[in-house]
Amino acid sequence: MSRNALPLLAILLTLTGCSAIENLVRQPDVSLTDVRLVSASLSGADLLFKFRVDNPNSRGMVLDGIGYKLRLNDEPMLEGRRDERIEIAAGQSTVELPMSVGYADLYKVIRSLAASDKPTYAIDAEFSFTVPILGVITVPLSRRGEVPIDKVSLGLGH
Repeated sequence: MSRNALPLLAILLTLTGCSAIENLVRQPDVSLTDVRLVSASLSGADLLFKFRVDNPNSRGMVLDGIGYKLRLNDEPMLEGRRDERIEIAAGQSTVELPMSVGYADLYKVIRSLAASDKPTYAIDAEFSFTVPILGVITVPLSRRGEVPIDKVSLGLGH
């Protein structure tokens, strides 16, 4: 093998190695499974969003944080980021995201629910995972739907 071929061979092995690593690590799938009203008082309400994370890899990964935006009837309601390192095992895991709605926002929610026959919600989130060698993988999630009025009124009654 000539001396000029060695650098080319090294580059090809490096590129093939990176591609092989990327093929070994697959992106997790995230889905919203539940939203609950945990508590409500005169000062506000606490909500709990539950997500299922399907990690198709044979090794765990780390969830570094979740950025989120919540809208009700197309009106911005909550926006924030929760930076907490959570170990995500291979297979399925549940991740909980608590959110607090202050009194002023709670009033907007109640007013918005009362003004619409079919109130809607939209949540957009970005899950940031740290993966060995590749660094950070961001998994977006968007979910839109109708707010089930009967569940809301039952939740407020407890």
